Amino acid sequence: MVNPPSQVKAEIGILLTVYNGEQFIAQCIESIQGQTVPNWQLIVVDDRSTDATPDILADFAKRDSRILLLKGAHTGIAAAANLGLAEVSAPFLARIDADDVALPNRLQVQRDYLLANPRALAVGSYVRLIDAQNKRLGLRKAPTGSVEIAATLKTRNCMCHPSSMIRTDAMRMIGGYRSKFKNSLDYDLWLRLSEIGQISNQAQELLLYRRHANQVSASANSHRQTLYSVGAAIDHFFRRYGRIERDSLIDESNNDDLANCLQEIYNLELSPADRSAVNRHAIRLLRYAKFLSNDARHSLVGAMLPNLSLTERLKHHLYRALSAR
Repeated sequence: MVNPPSQVKAEIGILLTVYNGEQFIAQCIESIQGQTVPNWQLIVVDDRSTDATPDILADFAKRDSRILLLKGAHTGIAAAANLGLAEVSAPFLARIDADDVALPNRLQVQRDYLLANPRALAVGSYVRLIDAQNKRLGLRKAPTGSVEIAATLKTRNCMCHPSSMIRTDAMRMIGGYRSKFKNSLDYDLWLRLSEIGQISNQAQELLLYRRHANQVSASANSHRQTLYSVGAAIDHFFRRYGRIERDSLIDESNNDDLANCLQEIYNLELSPADRSAVNRHAIRLLRYAKFLSNDARHSLVGAMLPNLSLTERLKHHLYRALSAR
């Protein structure tokens, strides 16, 4: 710990994990300092950065007692985030990434929403994409109603993690972040939160979400992203149907276990909506997993095909025909 926390009890705890973020970290922190709500504590976990990030953070913390610095062990994002979460004493927890920018009213809008909606456990927002030079690009919208979000989460992530504010007690109730997920840990988080309460999005932009060259693109990372998102969905359906979720880590070099888990889910008495969602995850695994044996692939296809709708079956056969070219 570099400096003691502020003696003023914060209403909002803001959690930021960073590794080598010297290019944008100052702008991110300045956007927090410019919030219309002043009663916050920014908890920054520096995950052993090797660039100028520690010096930049130390300078900010020296000048603002609301900033608490922690040193991570560089053992993964989940571990760093849980280290920061343990220091949050405020009732509301806001997340932000080191390369993003919070618009001035972000904390106030989200705090007011959670105060007015006691059944809501978390709230995100629309985000405006920006580039490395702060040029504003497109607006990324998201579903807003809790029912629509819960339904969408069965097939994909629809919550922008760095735009979110979450009730701290709900985060602790579900055990925080899980180190099992080296990727898609936010998708796993939203699935678990959605199982115990409501999640919403504000239909307004509250965050500038940066796109830049140092990020790993979804296309270049499709195999890894697929494994962890499918793994998060598998755990969700195991919990939903009273099965014990797997504690074992996801093997990035052997994807057969994920295929076997999906086959096990197909053997359950799934609702039509859940069956359709499982189909989406099975098709995605078949499409993007790099290390799926022929036997596992054949068995998963055999379990999946009887559950496909006519439209899903046509799309599946079309993809196979195009891939064969």
